[in-house]
Amino acid sequence: MKNKYSFYFQKNNELFGGTVLSVCYKADDNEILKYGLTSPNILILIKTPEINDLLYKKNFNYMSELKNQIKCKKILLRIQSECLLGMYGDLHCDCESQRLDSIAKIKDEGGIFIHLPQEAQGWGLHYKLQELELQVSGRDEKGQYIGEKNRDDAQKLLLGNQNFDDCRSYEIIYKILFDLGISTKKYILISESERKINSLKKLGLDVIKYSSYKEFDVNVDNISEYLIKILNGTHTFNDEVINKIGELIINRKYNGRTLSTLINIVDKIKNDKNYNLNKNTKDKFLSFYDQILCGVEKRYIVDDSIIKLQNNFSCKVNSSIFKAIKNLYGKNVFDRISLEKLYYFESKKGNKSVRIRSSKVMDTIGKPCIFMKGQIHVEQRTFNDEKTQILQEEISLSKLRSFFENNDYDYVKRVEMITIISERQIPNINIYIKKLPNIENRIMDVYGKKDVIRKFIDNLISSLNRNVLNEVVSNSDYEDENFTDYNLRFADIEVAIQEELEIYNLLKKGDE
Repeated sequence: MKNKYSFYFQKNNELFGGTVLSVCYKADDNEILKYGLTSPNILILIKTPEINDLLYKKNFNYMSELKNQIKCKKILLRIQSECLLGMYGDLHCDCESQRLDSIAKIKDEGGIFIHLPQEAQGWGLHYKLQELELQVSGRDEKGQYIGEKNRDDAQKLLLGNQNFDDCRSYEIIYKILFDLGISTKKYILISESERKINSLKKLGLDVIKYSSYKEFDVNVDNISEYLIKILNGTHTFNDEVINKIGELIINRKYNGRTLSTLINIVDKIKNDKNYNLNKNTKDKFLSFYDQILCGVEKRYIVDDSIIKLQNNFSCKVNSSIFKAIKNLYGKNVFDRISLEKLYYFESKKGNKSVRIRSSKVMDTIGKPCIFMKGQIHVEQRTFNDEKTQILQEEISLSKLRSFFENNDYDYVKRVEMITIISERQIPNINIYIKKLPNIENRIMDVYGKKDVIRKFIDNLISSLNRNVLNEVVSNSDYEDENFTDYNLRFADIEVAIQEELEIYNLLKKGDE
């Protein structure tokens, strides 16, 4: 055993605020494999008032003295799984803030801090980088963009695991505490992980959760880490944390993997009767989802007289969206297909912006369509700074041209798109499915009242599956006025038109 342990007294450790006994346990190859360790050295840092007494002894046996020197009735304990990226500033997870917060508590109250080398749930740092690149940037190990994945989906791709596998084990911790003669102490675990607490209890440790433990900063970079823990039921969080998560979601400060995990949580709440989440938290998540499902309500003023209040749902879709909508509403639901050009102008005074849509109708379903084949329709929308009030009016092509010579406006960009449109074909809802250059697949815009949009989306999901929609939750980045790429134009517009016309002809025929 003497070769397994080494000891070192740190005097006046600034981080822990005093004397700290450092203990290192060196695991052998079998233990590394058995306990999911990613390196052999486990560091135990002990700070208690009694530890200082050992400084005045010249000769003593560390192993026999240690249990006599820890006399606290209850000992704070933090088991920190290694996260090197967090230690070096990565904000994707909250590991580093947890580490520092735990050390601060032990600095004030005394306790034991264990640095456990189980990087990436025991899969290692090499794996961790590949997993995070998938989560954050959506690129696989070959550098190919395949879309942002949450933690579980990333592991499925990299390791082939159908269900997320956390291969960490805490048996080694019990063994170390037993060897040190302190396994029978009462411990207050600084953690919200139910899995960790239950595992330690099963091993025989007398451990309770640090009930007043305050969660760490939830931000746009690490919110998906909290959500995946909630989804898998491994952690429970207090209302303060849940409310912070909700604040970020409602303000749309999230990314693709956050959305997919949130949607999975909502699915479980709605469909899994055995989902172990308290009712208050369930209600909160359903409320968060409801508030972002259909986007922000906007006020449209049409031709200076008619006022419409409606929401705009925007998301990416794949090509099966056409069949899904046709199956729900019939073959003649799409009344026309148009080649559209959007021109963006900004007021030099900075108080409003203008978007003009020139739409040339390429084909229609016939009588139900209010437009003629070949007709050009030009519409101007003027937005306030918040883009929540829109003045909408039909204009002429000559007025569009005049904007290029208007000294009060700067021309910003032009975007081309081919749009398959459903207007006035489904009660109280309009649908626009757009093919744009340089944008993967298509973008769907749905306009209508919130309840109507929600019903439409629910019908789509239940009739087929969520794969039709790349993101179920409305994403304002996909709204026309928020495109960030300048001058999106087709490299070969005739080929693009032909491809979309072929789809539209199938929709008119009603072919399966």
